[in-house]
This record gives sequence, C-alpha cells and structure tokens, in this order.
Amino acid sequence: AELLRGEGVAVLSVPGGGEPSVEEMLGLITERAVGHVTILPADPRLTAAADATAGHPMIGDREVVVIPCASPVQVLAALAVHDPARRANDDVVAMAEAAAATRRGELVLAEEESITWVGRAHPGDLIGFVDGEVVLVEPAAKRDLVATGMAVLDRMLAAGGELVTVLTGASAPEGVARRLAEELREARPEIEFVSYPGGQAEAVLLIGVE
Repeated sequence: AELLRGEGVAVLSVPGGGEPSVEEMLGLITERAVGHVTILPADPRLTAAADATAGHPMIGDREVVVIPCASPVQVLAALAVHDPARRANDDVVAMAEAAAATRRGELVLAEEESITWVGRAHPGDLIGFVDGEVVLVEPAAKRDLVATGMAVLDRMLAAGGELVTVLTGASAPEGVARRLAEELREARPEIEFVSYPGGQAEAVLLIGVE
C-alpha cells in the first residue's frame, strides 16, 4: 500500500483474506473527481468485489473499469506502464496486457496437512505456487527459502522473462531478497531483479515475472 501511495495511487487496504464493503469501494471511487477511474484489485476476491461495485448507481457518470489482477505483482506491472497522458481506453488496454503477461509465483508456509498435485504437505512445509497451481513442496526438515525460491523462478522463467519482482512477506528472513538476487544474477545475469518489502502475511514471497 505504501509503495502504491508513493506513486500517487489511491489505495484501499483490506486485511488478508477479507473483502471490502460496497461502502468502502464507493468511497474510494467517488472521492475521485475525474470522469474515468481504473481499479486494480490485487486478489481474485477483490476483483469480484470491485466488479460488483462498478455498476452501482452512486458511481454517477464516472466510467469505472476493473482490470483483473490475481496478485500485487500484477498490479505493479500494470502501474509500470500507466501513462496519464494517454487516452483512457488505450491506457486500460496497456495496463491489462501488462498484468495478464505477468506470471505470478508464491512461496507459502503450510499451516495444516493437505494433499496437493505434487504430493502431501505437512504443517511447516514450504509450498511453491506458479499461477495458482502447486508446483513443489519442500519438507520443513530441509527447508531452504532461497533454494525453493530459485526452483519456482526456474519454472517461471522457462517460458521466458526479462524482469523479476519479489515482494517479501512479514515472515521472510532478513536478507532473503538480496540472497535471491545474487543467486539469480549468477544463474541468469540477463534478468533484471527488483524487490520490495511487501509485508503480506499470507505468502513468505510473492514473485512476478514479466
């Protein structure tokens, strides 16, 4: 939220796993005096809430467009190409294309036992996701966040990519982004790497590949 506000973007912060009320969404939209408003939700649940609000009568004559984003890394990709000097429709298309072209990865600590496509996960195991699908489970006994992060990145970069963005979670060890950058620089020196402290509770790492 701080990162986006620093770029002059109006942000509605929602607790992890929560959904904004219609009143909160309307407040965010109607305080904008402009005729066009683009909403970038950072989660599928937030996308549904934004869609439900976009047609509300209190919107008035504002044009409200919701660009689906499944992760904050896709929001960042969309904002990176945002150009307020461009025609609104062209700008929406550019942002939507940037978000859709950004692959998303996550590293999450398992809280309970579960069955995944790649095997059983136990509490404390590290689970790697790519575009919402489980791709690996690292047992807690040999958990290595940097090595697992690189394994997820290798899968994501197999289809190509030029820029890797990492948002470190609240539980991420200090220096993990720096170590990941060093590993990536050694393995793939042609890839640009940026990281920010995301502070999210749900994922230890959020990864975007553009």
